[in-house]
Amino acid sequence: MDLEKIIENQQNSSDEPDTVPRFIIRDAKYALAPHLPMEWIVFQLISAGSVSLFYGDPGSKKTFLLLSLAVCIALGKPWLGFMVNQCKVLIIDEESGERRLSLRLAAAIRGELGDENTPVEFVSLAGFLLDNKVDQKELLEIIKTSSAKLVIIDALTDVMNGDENSKQDTQPVFTALRRIAESTNAAIIVIHHSNKRGGYRGSSAIKGALDLMVKIESEEGSHIVSFKSEKTRDIEAVSFAGKATWTEDQFYLSEFELSDKPKKRNNSQSYVTRYLEEHGASPLPAIMNAADSCSSNAAKQAVYALVEDGEVYRINPDKAGRGVEAIYNLTKNKDEDEQ
Repeated sequence: MDLEKIIENQQNSSDEPDTVPRFIIRDAKYALAPHLPMEWIVFQLISAGSVSLFYGDPGSKKTFLLLSLAVCIALGKPWLGFMVNQCKVLIIDEESGERRLSLRLAAAIRGELGDENTPVEFVSLAGFLLDNKVDQKELLEIIKTSSAKLVIIDALTDVMNGDENSKQDTQPVFTALRRIAESTNAAIIVIHHSNKRGGYRGSSAIKGALDLMVKIESEEGSHIVSFKSEKTRDIEAVSFAGKATWTEDQFYLSEFELSDKPKKRNNSQSYVTRYLEEHGASPLPAIMNAADSCSSNAAKQAVYALVEDGEVYRINPDKAGRGVEAIYNLTKNKDEDEQ
């Protein structure tokens, strides 16, 4: 079935019957015939020809995270422990703008050691409205022309004229995305925002239209990001996490082990957190010298371990590497330290 012709027929105001059928009736013989197995873009997460939605709060790093996914798939590199099928990637950006997206994408490419030949393309601020049949057809043509097998759209609210809380307005958008995904066999991911209660914004029809919905969470000031599936069709429910790292001109994600239980601290780590709770930002020698439930050396090692776990951070990094006395504080107090 050719989606382009279907869209043209829907736009045709003539009373003449369509030359392309709206559907084909299949039977048991067709169902029982050999079919190709599930094709994966990200194994056991994102299948070819699927429609997914990743959502989260402002500041949860959504765009950076999906750019990391895009670059890893374009390069054929594993992403947060998931194997991928290398393919061309297309980004439809209606939120960041060309300059900002270029900077972010460049950081993600460098972070994965890619170069100018990395097969990822983007269109920025083109004004696509996917409740408009002309724009649906144009998006279809762009995907076909690019041969992209992963398409990332940022963000839902920017690609529709209607009300995201209305089933009547959202359903045509996701019906169009479904048909485009089926026609091109591309996996389509839509980036979306959460509501004030922590769920996704908009009509319940959005969730019903998806193959995969993933909630992204990251506390302000933390480099740890968690992903949790809230709707799946092709996989079991899944939760995973990553650690986001920025350098001067790079961004990348590394695997991070999720635990349902708080990590148990040993005596020396408990001492350090208790000391910092009571005294605030403190030099490392002061933390070591005041140790009362462990040795000073154990307190020192505990500080380093807590830094690695993201619970403690150094407030005065020694960029020159010339013996500046290290001062540490609890990560949860970072905002106060920076004021």
